[in-house]
Amino acid sequence: MQHMLQPASTTSRSRTALIFVLPLLFLVIGLALRFLAFRVAQPEAGPSAFITAMCRWDCGWYVKMAQTGYDPFPIPSRINAGNWAFFPFYPLLVGAIRLVLPFPTIVTASIVSLLTTYAAAVIAWPLFERNLRAFTLYAAYLLSGPFAFYFTSFFTEPMFVLTMTVVFVMLKRSNYMGAGLATVLLSATRIVGVFATLSLIVQAALDHRAATGSWRGLIGAFLKRPNLLLAIFIAPLGLFAYMAFLNFYIGDGLAFQHTQRAWGRPYGNPIFFVWQGLTAWPNTGFWPTSSQWLAGAAVLGFVLTLVLAWRRQWAQALFAFVSLTLPLFAGLASVIRFTAAMVPITVLAMQLLASRRWLFALSLLGIIVLGYVIPLAWLGNNVALV
Repeated sequence: MQHMLQPASTTSRSRTALIFVLPLLFLVIGLALRFLAFRVAQPEAGPSAFITAMCRWDCGWYVKMAQTGYDPFPIPSRINAGNWAFFPFYPLLVGAIRLVLPFPTIVTASIVSLLTTYAAAVIAWPLFERNLRAFTLYAAYLLSGPFAFYFTSFFTEPMFVLTMTVVFVMLKRSNYMGAGLATVLLSATRIVGVFATLSLIVQAALDHRAATGSWRGLIGAFLKRPNLLLAIFIAPLGLFAYMAFLNFYIGDGLAFQHTQRAWGRPYGNPIFFVWQGLTAWPNTGFWPTSSQWLAGAAVLGFVLTLVLAWRRQWAQALFAFVSLTLPLFAGLASVIRFTAAMVPITVLAMQLLASRRWLFALSLLGIIVLGYVIPLAWLGNNVALV
């Protein structure tokens, strides 16, 4: 019996080791790819400028927030806007850590982002149902892939991905309190994070249906579970705490929304914005415009969301749908970044790409190649990637 169990035990230990080693390997590969892109894009810059060069667009706002906190009033030099549109948890965390580490803020933030994304990749393992090929693609995507610069510089994407991952791992285990606590941090990281509360409720309802075979008595069952009710109650507190702070600090609890006017963000029909983007044909040539890339990312996100629904992964599909739709009311800006960081659909995408060995190999190669190519566009200020 002992000899029969030994191979399984050895396999289990090897797999556990791979779960930790593979993301670390791709972390190193990703750094090398982005550094190579930096040297090609900016050959005159010294190696020490690498981390600063990768910090573009909103990254500069987060660096300032980590150093000085929130603006007490609109800043004329910043298009008459304040930084209230950026949610507090991640810059607050980096700001606290920078007081301990003897590095510039962007260096500290990049280190924290790398570690956070590495942790997100490792923690995501239960979402892959022991599919090591899909997990490998996911780790490569996060740490070496075309959008890894979002996850390894100073954006909220690393913490957004980590806390979202924890939410869905906890829901997979029917650990509602764990999911609720993770949603507190998720909703303090980005406004759409609060909608994970809906996923918590949906998953609890689905678990009740699976356990009893009926929807009957659902509300009564909820009322008899104080831990579930408490989890639902605390889940949105990250958002509410930020609103309370804004109301106290500048007298406007909805400043994160009202400041969008200063940023020139229009409000309208998401369908119209996507259609307008898809039909924004280039004036010359056949290469898609920035608007078409953004609209295409939105369409791809919704297609994968439909696949989640088709697979009856209702909690994930609901969160992905709401989180992708809400920003579209203000136009296509940052849609690629929002889609790239949506854990339910990126996990699904890697599972689909790992379904065949040849497709897995081709996808891994594509992820690595694009992990060099897309940072070149980022360093070239491609507005589609903002």
